[in-house]
Amino acid sequence: MSDIENIDPNESDSEDRKVSGISSIDIDISLVSPYLSVIIGVVSQTTKYDTLHKKILKLITINDLENAKISSDLIGESGEYYISGYSVERIPGWSKISPIKDIENNILITIFAYGYVAIFISDKSRKEDIRDNFSVGVLKEISPIPIPELNGNFINEDKIRMLWLSGIHGRGNFKADTKVLSGDSVADTLDPLLDQSYMMSAVRTELWQASTKKTIGINPFKSSVWRGPCSDWATFESRVIEILNILHSNKSNVDNPISILSYPVSDCKGLQDAYDFSLVDYEFFSDNEKSNKRRLIERILTEFQFEIVPSALPEDISLKISKNSQEVGTIKARPIIKNYKVSFETTDSDIKIKTSYDSFKKVFDHPEIIKCWFESGHAIVNGMIFKTGYRDVSFSGYTWADYENYNILKEKPGKDPKKPELDKIGQEKSLFCWVKNRWNGKWDENTPFNTTENPTGWLLCDDGAGEKADFIHYVHHNNEHVISLIHVKAAKDSSPNRKISVGAHDIVLSQSVKNIRSCDRKKLVEDLKIREKTNSNKMCWESKTDNLNGKESYQQTTMSEFIKKMESLKDNGSVRTRVVVVQPHTRKSYYTSTLSNTKKQLDVLLVSAENAVNALGCEFHIIGSDT
Repeated sequence: MSDIENIDPNESDSEDRKVSGISSIDIDISLVSPYLSVIIGVVSQTTKYDTLHKKILKLITINDLENAKISSDLIGESGEYYISGYSVERIPGWSKISPIKDIENNILITIFAYGYVAIFISDKSRKEDIRDNFSVGVLKEISPIPIPELNGNFINEDKIRMLWLSGIHGRGNFKADTKVLSGDSVADTLDPLLDQSYMMSAVRTELWQASTKKTIGINPFKSSVWRGPCSDWATFESRVIEILNILHSNKSNVDNPISILSYPVSDCKGLQDAYDFSLVDYEFFSDNEKSNKRRLIERILTEFQFEIVPSALPEDISLKISKNSQEVGTIKARPIIKNYKVSFETTDSDIKIKTSYDSFKKVFDHPEIIKCWFESGHAIVNGMIFKTGYRDVSFSGYTWADYENYNILKEKPGKDPKKPELDKIGQEKSLFCWVKNRWNGKWDENTPFNTTENPTGWLLCDDGAGEKADFIHYVHHNNEHVISLIHVKAAKDSSPNRKISVGAHDIVLSQSVKNIRSCDRKKLVEDLKIREKTNSNKMCWESKTDNLNGKESYQQTTMSEFIKKMESLKDNGSVRTRVVVVQPHTRKSYYTSTLSNTKKQLDVLLVSAENAVNALGCEFHIIGSDT
């Protein structure tokens, strides 16, 4: 059986069906042949193994099992095992009629050797309950295996057969959130640029010490190890003892077992400047699974609004919270790491609506549902803090522009940013107005970019839900039809001393890449025709020559005329398409002189976006501030 068929690292029983009865059952060990998937921990020297087994059994049966039957025996001179069987009656998930019941027979096995315990539980829905109680709960006698120890003893980077990846990149990034790769040497297929923002969530690899090609699966974050089906009890027992002996005999510690990928950190050193905060999607949880967390996430994401605000200390996360457009307060959360797990110390500030504030504050009791990204290259994901070791890649495609006296903090015209007044484009000092009044498409490799006071060509404002870009510009230049898809994002700071900000770029870069299929002129025309059916009143301009002074200037026209112009290009010379990001936050003087990690992080995003756009035969340009 192939690796991909015989293991799922995230396998769990998501149905939390109501238990109507639990009873103990006899187990004949000669009939036991489990699938080897165990949770491993370190047990304290004073632990009584039989007592610990009973505690685990009590935890997973929720105190409902009276007079549990426990079988035990020694395993040579190296350890001992304990086995308990129990039968569970559950109401089927498809039925509301309580007399109808499913009967499940389950088994709990604990194997103790060399100061470790390996726990097998056939009821997969209880595995997380067991792991969550290591060190801090009813199983305080068990400590999780340190992540570097599992990495160093079991992960062979050169012989990885399967790799489960989770992205720690920001929201809206144009990369997949998760990936699964398989092959003979998967690590060799990783892209140093594109894959460095992923962390390893699980891996299946050949054993370092094995003389034959034995493979083993590891999820170091859940203290989980698996091998696959076992033909009988003796095979299961010997394989578990082998795993525990490897840990006992070798003290190899590796923080980052796959060099390209991001890795968890054990302290907050270097953590600074949070720029984006979110919660996991509540649809990640099923209707019945972890219903309290699901309801909390759903309520927070649907009822509250929150934004990162500056904090006094660089590692702190400060959030300004509002609900129904009413300010609720500001909360400061400081990440604390212990055994790689993150928790938060919260400080209240400027509370205006206490009941709503207290409701929002509950998210910090569940670090595993929080996602937060930092300018330092760190990310809080899955209740841990990860660091990306960004490679030294250089982006050379910056174009610098003079934004004159336009307000680089204001993206669109109008008093309320949530209700822009697009009919005022060109009349104020927003960045949308700068594009309308100053954009010049007549430049190429031989002619540097420069703004103009007399824009030429056609300009369509496509801002709104489902937009292909904020603006689409067309001009004929040097026997080429130049189409520019322009995406605009306001700066996060207008200080003349402002530094580089990853957060000012990640969302707009993702939007620009997401719509690159519109680089194809035919596809762009099709999409615009569909959009015209729902909103034909989009602002549009065409440059025309004034008969009196002979100068060109924009005159308002219609979206329909713009589409006709795009259609007329099909057999009329070559078409050059540009994807342009207008983001004046980055200053030329600082960007070209710094070697900071933040610049490395931004360059990786820019090169990744450029590669994605270039792959479709289009140009990628970003317009920074020439200051």
